[in-house]
Order: sequence, then C-alpha cells, then structure tokens
Amino acid sequence: MQSWTDHKGLSTQDVLARVSLGQTNSQDFGKSRSVLAILKNNIFTLFNAVVGGAFVVLLALGFWNDALFGIAVIFNILIGVTQELISKRALDDLAILNRSPARVRREGLSKLIQIDEIVLDDLLEVRAGDQIPADSIVLESNELEVDESALTGESEPVLKSTNQELLSGSIVTGGNALLRVIRVGANTYSSKLVAEAKVFSQVSSEIRSGLNKLILWISWALAPLIIIVIYGQLQAASSWQAALVASVASVISMVPQGLVLIVSIAFAISATRLTKHTVLLQELAAVEGLARVDVLCLDKTGTLTSPAISFHEAIELPIPKNVLVPQTYSYADVLGKFAHSTSANATTISLQGTFPNRELEVDSETEFSSTTKYSSLLIEGTSWILGAPEVLSTDKSLLEEVN
Repeated sequence: MQSWTDHKGLSTQDVLARVSLGQTNSQDFGKSRSVLAILKNNIFTLFNAVVGGAFVVLLALGFWNDALFGIAVIFNILIGVTQELISKRALDDLAILNRSPARVRREGLSKLIQIDEIVLDDLLEVRAGDQIPADSIVLESNELEVDESALTGESEPVLKSTNQELLSGSIVTGGNALLRVIRVGANTYSSKLVAEAKVFSQVSSEIRSGLNKLILWISWALAPLIIIVIYGQLQAASSWQAALVASVASVISMVPQGLVLIVSIAFAISATRLTKHTVLLQELAAVEGLARVDVLCLDKTGTLTSPAISFHEAIELPIPKNVLVPQTYSYADVLGKFAHSTSANATTISLQGTFPNRELEVDSETEFSSTTKYSSLLIEGTSWILGAPEVLSTDKSLLEEVN
C-alpha cells in the first residue's frame, strides 16, 4: 500500500498532454440568455403589436399629443427588460467555486496553481478551509471532514475516507487529504449545477396566458370594427389624417392597456421585494408561481430556510435513586455551561437564550464531534454528557472515555 509521500503526481509531459486534449478545469461555461433574446421576448408580444402599432402610426403622422397611450407600451417593455437584465447579470456572475489557488503535487513537489490550470488526474493536497476545485477521489485521508451543503443541502460535515469521492464545491472543515482529480471543467458536479441554473425556460403563467387570450380575442373583434370606424370617420372628418386619428382613438380604447400595465407593475414590485431576500427570478411571471404555492415541503437541512436551531422545551426526567445528584448546581446550570462553551455547536448555541452562563469550574471538556455525536463536561467530579439519544448510555466504557 502506498504512503502519502509515495504519490509523486503528474509529470510536466503528462500535464501538457492533458492540456492539449482540453482536459483542464476551465470554468468558462458561457453566459445566460443574450440581451437580444431578452429584448425580443419583451418587445414582440401581441399587446405591443396592437397598441404599439397604433402608437407608431400616430407618431408617423405627427400627432404626438394623441399618442400618449403608447407610454403604457414603453413602461411595459422597460419593466420586463430591466428585471430580466438584473437576473441575467446575477446568473452570469453565478459560481459555486471561488478563485483561490489550489495546491497540487507534480513530480513529487507541491505548488500553488490557479484552479483553471488543474488537469485530469492531478493530485490535490487539501486541508481545513480549502474548497475542492474539481471532482476527486480520496487517495490518503487524515480525519478528513467536508461540508457539502452548497451542493446537497446537508448542513452536517461528512467524514471521508480512502477511495471515497469528493464533489467540487465542497469545503474541507477538518483534517487533510491527498486527492486525485477524476472530473474537470464542465464535467464536474458544481459546473453542471451552474449550467442548469443558467438555462432559461418560459414560466407557465395563467395571468399572462389569460391576458394574451383576451388581447387575441379583442384583436379578432377589432378587424371588422376598424373597417367600420374608419369608413364612418372618413365620412365625418375634414381630412383623412383626422379620420385616422379618430379611428385609432376609438379602436385603442377597446384594448385593456391599464390592466396589462398594472399586472407588469405588480410583478415588478413583487420581484423587487423578493430580490431583497436574495431570491433570483429569471422573468417577472415567476412571481405568480410562488403566489400559487399552498404547501411548501422542506427537508431537515435548512436548504430553503435558515439553518438556525431554536430551543423549544426542556423536560426533566425522574432521577433514579442510585444516581447521586450534586447539591451545588442544577441541570439548568450545566446546560448553561454547554450553551456558552467556546466549542458550542449550533444545537447548544440555541440554549443560550434560556440557560444563563453560571460561574461553574469545568475540570475538563470533550468537544462535540460529528463522529461521536456527543460532547461532555466534567464539573466538580461529575461527568455530564450531551448528545444524541442513541449514543448516550450508562455504559462504563463511555464514562471512562469521558473521564
């Protein structure tokens, strides 16, 4: 079995060969929707065609005062384009990997390189605080713990051992390890997540579909009405220009411009409020989808919610007669010490608002670990253990280990 120092890594020739094959960890995955696509999506709509067409006709004839209804079209376009451009900028900047240099081992020597310079089969040396820059497999591990919450939503660190796979974007929270890169660039898990987030798909909106149907029906009804109105205005007006202006005024009043504008403004206000809560919307109509949610199902990891834990209740169980209870302090005092310990985790920190930090002398302390699933304090000769119910017991081996 090879030791840590037996792994020499790739040679310079190996690296050049992989670079020539394009097997590098390049993070350029393109942009989201183009500005042209956003403009086309917001300009070429049925509402804009009907109202905008009449608006252009009056402008061409020089009747600016009669063309003020076109402001609804302009505002409708500006609202949609502005919001989608904001989303586009956020999506283009979206990245799971940071740009910190990675430590690789090549020809037996360790050196720092940019993550784009990593190639397939490179050896990575990682330690606490490092981010995994490419999908890798563990060659050697020294109590390696990683946080995969950015990828899987699981907030608890995961202990990794030899031959286990690590996904790019994971954060090393403890220990160190030697890894071999097995996937790079667009083939990594984090890259696929980013690419999927940038894919645009038209949101199904009942409000938008309803408005389009209404305008379509009105457009069909307007066809014969336009002919009748123009004929009537030509008989009554002094010139064909005046007849055309009067005809446009009569026809355009049948289109619900205000309704369309109000819907766009409502969507824009909702999107702005959601943006303040770091919610990204690719298009305005997505607000309607959120508004129709009746039941939101969450898992335990806090992917969609805050990962903070709240204390609810403490239930004091009967103490067996053969158990000696200290007379100088209570269990509440002990919980206060756990809560205000320098090694307190998310669970014990939630106790701070209920249990104050009383002055008690702690003889020794065992910090919480995701492996053992408990922490302990030795106070005035008495061992106190706090952890998962399935782990805690009166087993003497556990008590001896704590002491």
